Amino acid sequence: MPQTALFSEQDERVIDLATWPRQSQYAMFKDFGSPHFSITTRVDVTEIMKAKQSRDVSPFTAMLFCIMQAFNAVPELRTRFRNTDGQLSIIEHNKVHSSITVPIEDDRFAFCEIPYSADWQAFNKNCQSVITAGKEQKELDDKTIGTDYWIFMSCLPWLDFTDMQHPLKGPDDCVPRLAWGKFVPRITQSDGAPSDQENWDVAVNLTAHHALVDGVHMAHFFQKLEENCRNFP
Repeated sequence: MPQTALFSEQDERVIDLATWPRQSQYAMFKDFGSPHFSITTRVDVTEIMKAKQSRDVSPFTAMLFCIMQAFNAVPELRTRFRNTDGQLSIIEHNKVHSSITVPIEDDRFAFCEIPYSADWQAFNKNCQSVITAGKEQKELDDKTIGTDYWIFMSCLPWLDFTDMQHPLKGPDDCVPRLAWGKFVPRITQSDGAPSDQENWDVAVNLTAHHALVDGVHMAHFFQKLEENCRNFP
């Protein structure tokens, strides 16, 4: 797949199928008619809401930063397969980036591509300018065609959902999808006792291709996401 890059730093390594530990899992699930699986869970975003109240931090940008930190910490979620002119290759990106939906006029949406930076201040500044420009779009235009170093994401701030199904191009679509919903106050603690302070949760859904990602890798992602949100920024 030609890398007509929006971003300049796009290092990747080719995985040798013969020595790849996941070769049998890949062979098992690659040709399934419906090879994707999905997990939705709740994530504690109390510290992000505290940052909003004390420092006027955007919960959207803070959540996006924590999510992309987690994606870049799990190699399996940076792995893709490609079939170029009949030639199969498995690659692992050094870094992945976010392609998110932003609202535009008439209750429509457009895509917005945001490069990942591990530095919160740099990410936050760039994110705000890119999203502002993205909201000026008039039509839906996919600028990610020909590249696969993405995570496709949506935010549904109006809805506290319990599950999510994403549109997928077909069984060879191996770019992960993620959605998160409305930040909601938690009125009880995990043990069922009433909460004595203001805590906040959000539903997060992750969908991935089973030929590249297993449940344990999703668990690693959600553990990292919880940690990132707890320690934000």
